Amino acid sequence: MYWRYLKVEPNCPSCGHSLSQYPADDGPAYFTILIVAHLFVAPLLLFPVIWQAPPLLVVPGALIPLGLLTLILLPRIKGGFIGVLYANGVKDADQRLHTADAAE
Repeated sequence: MYWRYLKVEPNCPSCGHSLSQYPADDGPAYFTILIVAHLFVAPLLLFPVIWQAPPLLVVPGALIPLGLLTLILLPRIKGGFIGVLYANGVKDADQRLHTADAAE
């Protein structure tokens, strides 16, 4: 489904369906950050170790796993986002209906 890390293949390799018509721009990145922040960062702040340990240990010990988790989740959330766009029938051609420029 992916051509590179985040570039979506123009066509599905299994069925040939055109995937380039679904506008998955910033939505997947937003949802990935939302999920990682709420499910992992917020509970992490409840542990006293985070507040008592030296910052030179906490920063790399927290940021490296969070960065890896974000990179692991991002393509999967993008695939799910495109699936939701497909299920709801949203296509790139519908974009003109939702912009402020179309009102002028």
